[in-house]
Amino acid sequence: MSRLSKSVLAGFAVLPFLSLGVSAAAQAATVSLTGAEALQQFNLVVLGDASSNSHVDGRAWIGGSLTGGDYVQHVGSTPASSYAGLTVMGSASNVHVNGLGSYIGGSFTNSTVNSGSSYIAGAVSNSNLNGSAYVTGSTSGTNFNGGRPSTPSTLMQTNADAATSTNFGSTLGTLSNTLKSATGNSTVSITGNKATFTAVANSNGVAVFNLDNTTSASVFSAGEFSFAANGASTIIINSSVSSAVIGANFLGGQAQSLGSSILWNFYNATSLTINNQFGGSILATHASLTNNQNIEGGVFVSSLTQNGELHLQSFTGNLSAVAPVPEPEEYLLMVAGLIVVVGVAALRRRRLAAPAMLAA
Repeated sequence: MSRLSKSVLAGFAVLPFLSLGVSAAAQAATVSLTGAEALQQFNLVVLGDASSNSHVDGRAWIGGSLTGGDYVQHVGSTPASSYAGLTVMGSASNVHVNGLGSYIGGSFTNSTVNSGSSYIAGAVSNSNLNGSAYVTGSTSGTNFNGGRPSTPSTLMQTNADAATSTNFGSTLGTLSNTLKSATGNSTVSITGNKATFTAVANSNGVAVFNLDNTTSASVFSAGEFSFAANGASTIIINSSVSSAVIGANFLGGQAQSLGSSILWNFYNATSLTINNQFGGSILATHASLTNNQNIEGGVFVSSLTQNGELHLQSFTGNLSAVAPVPEPEEYLLMVAGLIVVVGVAALRRRRLAAPAMLAA
């Protein structure tokens, strides 16, 4: 079905006879996160495989396999969620989970869960599980210091159910496509080796930068980034670039001070490399990311080679206030919706007038 067909069908939802609500069963089954919730609850989401020589301050979800890394460094600051501290849909090895437990969909080897319960759907070997752990596969050389129940606890089952409840590829991809259509209201200028981002906040505090390939190439070649936020509390930077190596220095400590306000949307990128401390969350669902320095914000990518820390700066921007550029089909939707409303009103008037005419 085309986007236009879907939009026109959606427009018919204004009809009174379609406003009947959703069944209780359907409501109970709806536990998927929105894109905004994913950005808030997770410090890292990788759709495929990941390897790490560093640590992640907050919660992580890995769609493939995981090798190495230290997770949930800041347990007390990690936002609440039904997900475990570390969720890996495939196998994991040589990892350390500091808190909030784990869900592992495959095997778990040479690893430690320091605190929190674990649900491990595969085999476990040569590991230390200091919280209660439910394991469905075989075990060898493993210390169950927190006990090994025969059935999963409520929390374990909640973590297991959450692990597959959100299609992160679809959810984050939809968010990325929505953001790339946002109306740009802010500009970036290049002077010498410095790129200056001058934000113009709308009434909701949202500033949007839209960087085409030419502008992106100039910006990402710069050695310094400077931001004039001008009161913007949400800064969206859309880039159409297919690949980038970014080594700019964020001046004035802005990588840290603006980290929770900036969302970089690399909607076309397949390869990204970060070579200096970076400020803001990175949304790049098609990209392989290598970070050789720390990132002050969340990372949401296709695959990851992590050589620098991911610091917990959950995105606090107001994505609901980001207004997309209307597409032609959206104008047709508005017209279709108006026609339906007018038609229903006219039909209702005729029905009300009919008894009066008969009586006369």
